[in-house]
Amino acid sequence: MILVKTRFFLKIIGWILCLFLIFPGAEASSLGLKLTGGFVWFEGGDLNKNLQGWKDYTGDRSLPPNTNNFDASEIHIFKEGGFEFTYSFASRWGIGLSQDFLQGYTRGVVSSSLELEDDYFRSEDDCGRVVITEYQEQRPEYRFRAIPISLTVYHSFPLWSRGDVFIGVGGGYYFGRLSYKEQYQYDSDYSDDNLLSGSLLRYIDQYSSSGEYTEESRSEAFGLHGRAGLQWKLSARFHLVFEVTGRWVSFSGWTGDKTDSYSWDHTYSYWGTDTDQGNEVISSGGKLWLVDNQSGSTGKSYPRLVFSAEEPRLASFKNVRPAKINSNGLCFRIGIRISL
Repeated sequence: MILVKTRFFLKIIGWILCLFLIFPGAEASSLGLKLTGGFVWFEGGDLNKNLQGWKDYTGDRSLPPNTNNFDASEIHIFKEGGFEFTYSFASRWGIGLSQDFLQGYTRGVVSSSLELEDDYFRSEDDCGRVVITEYQEQRPEYRFRAIPISLTVYHSFPLWSRGDVFIGVGGGYYFGRLSYKEQYQYDSDYSDDNLLSGSLLRYIDQYSSSGEYTEESRSEAFGLHGRAGLQWKLSARFHLVFEVTGRWVSFSGWTGDKTDSYSWDHTYSYWGTDTDQGNEVISSGGKLWLVDNQSGSTGKSYPRLVFSAEEPRLASFKNVRPAKINSNGLCFRIGIRISL
């Protein structure tokens, strides 16, 4: 924690030094520090397409004897906070150098269950009942984070004696990160009670598996933004700030790593006399792709994100391309500006 705080303050000092180097003749009254926080409406691109496709697929398969449920929302609201060093180089003109922190998060539960019973009769000496139950549960969690370092040119207009309206345009370099974590459980139970020549012969096949799957992907991009807001004077050095920012930035070329760690138990054969169990950890690097997954059970295609080292080539995957996740949206923030 101490190391994180030290790095944070070193960054602030570094930005101040940068401004003094860029504008060596700046007076203290021309420099300011703006601290803001708020929320962002976020479009999301392929990330939200993937969540919607998963939801549609789950709903389309929820037909007897299957029971499916999808309880995870798209990511459209982000938290945002940041700081900006500003310099007024003319009476109504200024420039700002900022670093912001954006984060969006969603999690949920996806489940499916199946129950089947079937009586069969081959002859009076060969009949019985088959019972099949299956249950699968996934707990997906997506976390999207971006850190833009931006430069903005401002122009302001007076509003009464204590306020100013300002507009700004600029661009920035964005560091993006997408984290996915899924805890999962799968249980199946198959039994065949066969009455053969008056004797009961039971075949059992029970399987249970649980684990955790994770992905960590990174991407960088350049983006543009426009900004408008109101600055209200509280005192000689402090101003209250309200602002709205529109961003246009798209991340592509996502690369990273995935890990799947799971264990299983298997009981099978007549009367369940044979057993097997184990665990495994699989890790690899790769890229993030968007595919249209053609489902054989519903006959429809669903957009899905796939993590793979090479371009996925399954027969059911159509229109494969690198995933694009954008941060296009509107940010609403409130904060304070301090004259240095």
